[in-house]
Amino acid sequence: MTNDVYDREALFRIVSTFPLIDSHCHNLLTSDASLIYPLEVCFSEAHSNALKDALQTSVLKRCVRHLAEFYNCPPTLDSIKQVRDLMSHIDICKTCFKPTGIQSLLLDDGLDTLGGLMDVQSHLELVDIARRIVRIESIAEKILYDLATSVACTDQKVLNFSSFEEQLKKQFETYAKSESVVAFKSIAAYGSGLNINCALNPEAAAIALGNFISDFESLSYKKGSVRLINEVLIDHILNLAIDIAIQHDIPIQFHTGFGDSDFDLIASNPLLLRPLIEKYPNAKFVILHAAYPYTRQAGYLASVYSNVYVDIGLVFPLIPASGQQASLRELLEICPSNKISFSTDGHYHPESFYVAAIQGRETLSKVLLESVENGEFSYEEAIKVAKQIMFENSNSLYKLNLIPKQIDNEEYKDVSGKQRIVKLKKMGVKFVRIGFMECSNQYRFHIVPIDRFQNYIINSGLTNMRANTAFPYYGDVLPENIGVNETGELLLKPDLSTLIHLPYNPKHANVQVFFENKLTPVDPQFGKIDNSPNSLVFPLCPRTCLKNIIESACKDLGITFLIGTEFEFVLLKDTMPPVPVDDTVYVEASSFHVSNSVEILDRIVEFLQLQGIEVEQFHSNGAPGKFKIVTTPKSPLIAADKVVVTRQTIYDVAAQAGVKATFVPKPFKEQVGTGAHVHLSFKEINKSQKIVDNHPSRLSPYERSFIAGVLHHIKAICAFALPTDLSYTRIVDNCWTGSQICWNVENRVTPIRTALPTRTWSFLPLLLQELMGSKKECSLLLIPCSTFLLL
Repeated sequence: MTNDVYDREALFRIVSTFPLIDSHCHNLLTSDASLIYPLEVCFSEAHSNALKDALQTSVLKRCVRHLAEFYNCPPTLDSIKQVRDLMSHIDICKTCFKPTGIQSLLLDDGLDTLGGLMDVQSHLELVDIARRIVRIESIAEKILYDLATSVACTDQKVLNFSSFEEQLKKQFETYAKSESVVAFKSIAAYGSGLNINCALNPEAAAIALGNFISDFESLSYKKGSVRLINEVLIDHILNLAIDIAIQHDIPIQFHTGFGDSDFDLIASNPLLLRPLIEKYPNAKFVILHAAYPYTRQAGYLASVYSNVYVDIGLVFPLIPASGQQASLRELLEICPSNKISFSTDGHYHPESFYVAAIQGRETLSKVLLESVENGEFSYEEAIKVAKQIMFENSNSLYKLNLIPKQIDNEEYKDVSGKQRIVKLKKMGVKFVRIGFMECSNQYRFHIVPIDRFQNYIINSGLTNMRANTAFPYYGDVLPENIGVNETGELLLKPDLSTLIHLPYNPKHANVQVFFENKLTPVDPQFGKIDNSPNSLVFPLCPRTCLKNIIESACKDLGITFLIGTEFEFVLLKDTMPPVPVDDTVYVEASSFHVSNSVEILDRIVEFLQLQGIEVEQFHSNGAPGKFKIVTTPKSPLIAADKVVVTRQTIYDVAAQAGVKATFVPKPFKEQVGTGAHVHLSFKEINKSQKIVDNHPSRLSPYERSFIAGVLHHIKAICAFALPTDLSYTRIVDNCWTGSQICWNVENRVTPIRTALPTRTWSFLPLLLQELMGSKKECSLLLIPCSTFLLL
């Protein structure tokens, strides 16, 4: 096995969870304005009658599918709108932004055709940082309108050009100095095209201004605004703005590439900017929208000019998946990766941000993985490129000084599991292991194709024979008189909260189940069908039993639990007879001198972390080939599920490396054995009734009575915790285990050990105390067991 599996998973994880800086987008609509602006306009540049045809494009159909998966509704635009109609505007915004991982928004608020935009600060309810991009033409148009209106109200129809120029410079200076402004932006491509005259000509500009003033009264302008389309004026204003941008070291963005119908696509080719780029070598030019369809031209400019950068927004989601991937590939052909930045060009509705972010991450992962497979990048380089495009390039270019916040994206977590399955499929998962731990401590699973799992098993369950729940550990036979025979079936119902990817076997995922009765039973006394909720419960379901015990403890005992675990195992070489991989002693440094052992332990821990299992520490232990891994505490059911995953990971990763991992209690007669230690932390729910009597252990009477109860039943517990003959060969003196029925404080040879709440506490009890909220109310129990069994 190579490191490729881990590196592949690491790349997917970075692309999935690393934060985004949205380096070019527009303000959301206010609640009232959002009601009059149709959702579909966010996913097409078409308007009016052309928008009807846009509904038939693969682009909009794909966006609808994304949103239908997100809102868990049928894949139609009407269904999505019906879901939205039941939500408040702010709830829609928060719901859409949460999974995007957008940490900062850089907002061009010049897109205000409806006059109903949220202000920049209002977006802070959704992201950490919101900054403004000032649209040059909008500032100039406002000044022009005010001047023209002022002149129109007087008899004098002449305006001093220098006065106009000074007002313009003053406004640009004010914005450039503002801490809330990070960049200028030009939409010259909409007005006169990108073939901009770099030579300032004040005389020609003055004449153009005079013509504008004289024509103002005869033109029908919307109140408070004008449309700047004069090429001479646009070029002059733009040159002034670039000078000021250079003085204050802020970038200037240029709309390039596609736009709506009042736009000359030929005149938006970024190659037309070359004279401007060369005239102002100290200016930072950002080419927006990947200049689509001129993406290669944009990449070329960024490759030959140090002051040119490319933003890849708007291709998400306005072109199909194949086009998005092609566009990013074309950029990466020649454009330096430290000059590409991500943006959504999201506007008006929050769904435009959501869809763009999701599609952007998908495209990035596919293209970068393809680049690695083609030998263009190593995995390490691909991960670096992903971080640059998603966050780091914009953070540096716009001087945001942000620290990236990894988004809370626990392994594909969502309530219904549907989004998780979609993500797993996109990662290449083909099969799902439907697994369960039965009463002999054997983990078993059925494997189904992921499509069948998604379309059928989730709702209907998987049929399994009842006899499977009673097989002993030594074979597939049924002992006599155990209440189960060869007749009957049950259902394995997946618990989607446990669905995880198996990074060491990347085409497989794993899910835990609850057992349910396949048929609703008939009451033998009355011959009626039992429709009660309990009729579904299969009595020998391990996870249901544990779930009931937890609920009972909270209700009847008045306590809550956290459980942590220590896994001890021995790695054996594949020889006859098997021999340990080393002969070192407790935490000896030389145990990690053997490269194979180091690689196996590193991989086990890395894969555990990728499956959402936090590891506190790991080290060699007191016997040849013996190692220990300590995991963090969780609530009991989650902890039990993670025990299953941890043990299976240890088994599988060791086998892939050509060695055998064993949890056998006494693998070597002359050496101490292996066990699974349970770290049990509990807290009384009703603190007001807590009694403290200054016992030397610092435990309350209630806590001590809990220990007494465990000791009273410890012989019965041994039937589960020490289920084999070998288990008892370990529970002897001088084997670092409890051979007497007793408890003690910080004594490692008793079945139950508590730890004093002092500064000398080890890392795990301290963590448990912090999690439970009070050192005085929490104790630590260690129960050494030769085999850990899920109840």
